[in-house]
Amino acid sequence: MSHQALYRKWRPITFDDVVGQQHITAALKAQVQTGRLSHAYLFTGTRGTGKTTCAKILARAANCLSPVDGNPCNQCENCRAVLEDAAMDVSEIDAASNNGVDNIREIREEVNYAPTALRLRTYIIDEVHMLSPGAFNALLKTLEEPPEHALFILATTEIHKVPATILSRCQRYDFRRISPAAIGDRLLTIARAENLSLSPEAALLLARLGDGSMRDAISLLDRCVAGDTPIDPHHVQSCLGVAENQQLLSLFSALCKKDAAQALAVFSQCYDQGRDMISLFDELLSLIRDIYLIQSVKNADSTLTGSFFTTEELKQAASEASPEFLDFAAGVIGETLSRLTRSAIRRADGEMCLLRLCRGPVLLSPAPQQSAPAAPVSSVSAPAAPVAPAAPSAAPKGESAKGKGSSSPGDTDARDRFFAALKGTPMNPAAAAYIRLAHYSLKGELLVIGVDEEGLLLLDRPRVVTLLEQAAHKAGFSGVRLRSKSATPAQEEGALDEVLDTARSLGVDVREQQD
Repeated sequence: MSHQALYRKWRPITFDDVVGQQHITAALKAQVQTGRLSHAYLFTGTRGTGKTTCAKILARAANCLSPVDGNPCNQCENCRAVLEDAAMDVSEIDAASNNGVDNIREIREEVNYAPTALRLRTYIIDEVHMLSPGAFNALLKTLEEPPEHALFILATTEIHKVPATILSRCQRYDFRRISPAAIGDRLLTIARAENLSLSPEAALLLARLGDGSMRDAISLLDRCVAGDTPIDPHHVQSCLGVAENQQLLSLFSALCKKDAAQALAVFSQCYDQGRDMISLFDELLSLIRDIYLIQSVKNADSTLTGSFFTTEELKQAASEASPEFLDFAAGVIGETLSRLTRSAIRRADGEMCLLRLCRGPVLLSPAPQQSAPAAPVSSVSAPAAPVAPAAPSAAPKGESAKGKGSSSPGDTDARDRFFAALKGTPMNPAAAAYIRLAHYSLKGELLVIGVDEEGLLLLDRPRVVTLLEQAAHKAGFSGVRLRSKSATPAQEEGALDEVLDTARSLGVDVREQQD
């Protein structure tokens, strides 16, 4: 192949070329200079931060015939052999596809033999967390007591999956996410060497899209190369399907104003332009994050280094949004992003998300007293205002209007006080519906709430009872008691006597406690 990907072509070949990991490269250079190399290293961090690159540089530096200030010379016979993947004594293993016990056994048998040409027999095991438990166990003894001519370099993106027994046998180095400024400078350097017309603004945009990964950012730059076309922010947005700043700000403004028509119009424009739906909502969530910081932090400039937007644009957007809306929007967009990854109709999911954001949090509205409980949704507030009592209807002959199955509110004054205290309390919509349709009465200072049998099962739970107790105390009641609506207060008071009488009839010795 005549063309080589930019991230491969510009992979660092010395520690000094590695960007953003000076805390690690300085330590490794010092160890090479002093000859105090460990037998096992563990490099961990997110993708594209230089783990495998540093592992290869360390493998060359450890075997270099004439290292320069801890860096490999890349000119000697040993360095050239490793660079050209022709060194028999350096093995790079992908643990994702070679994760069995047999693969590790081969290493254990091979490592005992002296290197054929280099100083050290070196093993670079990438994605080491993919090894099976048996393979980890097979590797333990070799890591604990390796031959003097062995060097193990392990790399992983998921350090929590590596057993503690492996961690304790390695020198661990944590690779940080690379700052957007450092990535942008590197991209400009590459662009100058490749005779590409890359603007600083476009470089910073690519750096932000790389999300701390140098390799991802360079790959994105490679995608934007189109002959002699200048690479500016508009060109990057067009090539990568990223929404433009003004489109995002217009979309966010429409959501804040609850202008569903405008929000759908901007969304349709992005869709027709081929914008990626996941990227669009990712960027919208990133905008909300930046606005959060503007509203919460007095001087947020240091945390907005890689933002797509200027501080003035973010402050203008922050003036339109309330903290409550940002909380709600972040949750809804997060749910949508998790669904979009497996959705077959992304446009419909995106439009439904925007309509939910324009509508705002679902509040329980007054409904006829005989209506069924509301269908469960994700989250809803408790009743915001008391429901006017239904007009009295003629009860069947011989049956009281407040008998079984009645939805009479009972003591309306107590109910109104309770609803006012309960306003704004987050509650399951089904539970809120039962509370709205309940019968209220007072027993002294105790608020008695009568609900249907199925409602009693739903409400009589510690978390719900705690919320009801808090609202009752706020309203001036001593507490709350839940009871079945089908049982009259007299039946409820006589329930204990009935149980005691039944027990006496069965010959149980019942003793009454003396006051």
